[in-house]
Formats: sequence, structure tokens, C-alpha cells
Amino acid sequence: MKFFYSLALLFIFAKITAQAPLVQMPDSLKKHHRRDTSWKTPGLFSISASQTSLSNWQGGGTDNLSVISIFKFDPVYKKGNHEWINKIDLKYGVIKPGDFRLYRKNVDQIFLLTKYNRNAFSKYWFYTTQADFRSQFAPGYNYSGDSIVGRATSDFMSPGYIQLLVGLDFRPKDYFSVTFAPLAGKITVVNRQHLADEGAYGVDKAVVDDKGQIITHGKKIRYEFGGRVIVKFKKEISKNVNLDSYLDLFSNYMHNPGNIDVVFNNMLTFKINKYFNASIISQILYDDDIITKRDWNHDGLYDNPSDINGPRLQALTTISFGFGFTF
Repeated sequence: MKFFYSLALLFIFAKITAQAPLVQMPDSLKKHHRRDTSWKTPGLFSISASQTSLSNWQGGGTDNLSVISIFKFDPVYKKGNHEWINKIDLKYGVIKPGDFRLYRKNVDQIFLLTKYNRNAFSKYWFYTTQADFRSQFAPGYNYSGDSIVGRATSDFMSPGYIQLLVGLDFRPKDYFSVTFAPLAGKITVVNRQHLADEGAYGVDKAVVDDKGQIITHGKKIRYEFGGRVIVKFKKEISKNVNLDSYLDLFSNYMHNPGNIDVVFNNMLTFKINKYFNASIISQILYDDDIITKRDWNHDGLYDNPSDINGPRLQALTTISFGFGFTF
């Protein structure tokens, strides 16, 4: 989390100093100086906090404290028929419910993207190639009361997703595009060995003997080849209200191509004034290779065969209000 704050503050400092020249340019040279408009570097940094404290409150409820940090940076270079699009989208938040001692994650995302476009057969179509990376900052756990149950269920690079594509980009408007990629690769990394041994996130699980002893550890990397469609929408939909939406669909040609992996991220930002904003974050995930466990008997162990239900739709929604700085 400290790294996240340092990165955001470093960039804001660099942005401000870059726009404030130390030496005044002579008038005779100003006519020869032109600002390079090939780059556009919009971004957002925000930190929001909320606290609820109850005392003899007859309506019920639970004390809680939460903090959410967001850093978004979208530098784009465009010159002639060439375009280079980049995206950094970082989110991290924690919550402390009730009298529990432990803080728990409520938002955790790392998303990095770089994309190159070259104009194709019309002004709306582009040849495109893209690489992107998705993971998280910190471990995730199962809880029973105020105690962690078992080992981490996720961590940085457990999973980590690296995806590559080659295809065509259709962009009738600056704020809307659809990418069609018949050639796409997906690499899933599960760096924690105990998760790899379980076959978590679709990697090949460990081979065990009749006594359950591991003969061969599970693989930490899985490779997939398939097709991909990406829909992007980013626009100020009304005054001081911005929507950033990203829909990613991937089909593995070699294994159950009809089972589509879905990543659907949305962020609605309301700018209240220069320094404060509110946001609604919505994330929907579906991956046929991710087995979701449900603790039906509420013992916190997730070890009963009836607890395992298979792939499920994952959804997250967070509403926050606090300090926000756009640049």
C-alpha cells in the first residue's frame, strides 16, 4: 500500500513540476516553441475513507472503518497513422468490521495495458496489438470470526494473468472502441505452490498417491490460445460524471471454447469540486476454470465435498467518497 501511495505522489509531483518551467522563455523564442500535442496524459488519484460508530443503536448495525485508494493513468500518444495507448489502473481498499482486530481487503486490483494501433482500411479501423497484465497487491484469506482460516486463497501473481493479442480495432468515436482479436494468448500464473497443487485458477493440480501424498507438484503456469473481443467506453456522460467501462471476453480454442471468460470492470466517477469526488466501482468476473467454494455448513474450513460448487459468477460493488485529484 505504501508503494501505491508513493507511486501516485511521485507522478503528481512530476506532473506539476513538468508544467512549471524554472526559466522564463524569451519572447523571441516563444514563436519557435510549440507544445507537443501528440501526448495526452489524463489520470486520477483518490483516497476515500468512511467510519460508522454505533452506541445503543436500536436499529442495529455494526461499527466499521474502511479506506479505498484509486490511481488511474491513461497516457496516449497519437501522431499521423500511429497510436500508442497505455493504461494503469490500481485499486486497493481495506475494511475493519465491528470489533474485529483484523483488517480485510474489500478492493484489490492491478491492471496494466499497452496497445499499439495503426490506421487500416478506413479512418475507423486499425491494425492493433495489445499486451495486458492483471493481478492483485496482497494475499486474500477465508475468515471465521476474527481468525484467518487456512492458507492464502490468492496473492500477488496467484493468480496473475498476462494476455497478448493481434487483431483489428474498430473505433467510430474517440470514447468507444471494439477490438476483434482472432489471435490471442493467455498465460495464467499461480506462484503459491499450495494453490498450484490444488489446481487453483485452472493450472494442472498435483499428482498424489493413494495416501494423498504429493508425487508431482502442480504446475504454476498455464498457457491458453484463443480469440478475444474487448469493448471499451470512456466518456463524460454528463457534467462532472465520467464512466470508464471495460468488457473483456476470451475463448480458449483448445478447451471448451463455448465457455467464455468474462472480465467486466466499470467505474462511475462524480466530481463534486476540485478536490473531492465520489465513485462507484463495479467488477464482474467469470472464469470456467476457477472453482468457487461455498462454506455451506459455516465451519470455516471449506473442506467438505459439499462445499465445492464449481465455477460461479463473481461480483463486487463499492461506493466511496473522498479526496480526488484529476490531471
